[in-house]
Amino acid sequence: MNQQCPCGSLVPYQNCCHPLHSGARLAGDAKLLMKSRYCAFATLAVDYLVATHSPQTRDTISKVDIAQWAKSCQWLALDVINFSQTATTAQVEFVAWYKENGKVQCLHDLSHFTLEPVDPLLTAINDQPMLKTHAWYYHRSTPPKIARTVPKRNDACICGSGKKFKKCCDS
Repeated sequence: MNQQCPCGSLVPYQNCCHPLHSGARLAGDAKLLMKSRYCAFATLAVDYLVATHSPQTRDTISKVDIAQWAKSCQWLALDVINFSQTATTAQVEFVAWYKENGKVQCLHDLSHFTLEPVDPLLTAINDQPMLKTHAWYYHRSTPPKIARTVPKRNDACICGSGKKFKKCCDS
């Protein structure tokens, strides 16, 4: 994959999120983890999504369900709205735009992340020993206070193409 990374960084995937998905490096902060997780949905890196889900809450997710949903969507764009981080916790508010069953939709979420000891599932995606003892993990989400809506047909497109929504992602 030599194309622009789906996370919206304007960097080729091989130089952006792929090193995280392959286990070559860990996300340095929760915002980067959030962007790499969005990209993992777009590239169907389901093992990475499971491995970066907090071991404390991982039993609440289904790898099969994640894979089915990720495959059923065309991932259009990611907008990170807000990011705050302390030494061990973080929050990222974002809007993930996708098309499912021909309809553009958005997931507007406030995700919570925690810095936790590296666990065996995360080390399993890397064929080299981890140099860090702690990593950022997705922990849970809560709905934001103000929900986003899908743009109107004549609004600017969500993908940043500069085209009208009706002539781009809504077509």
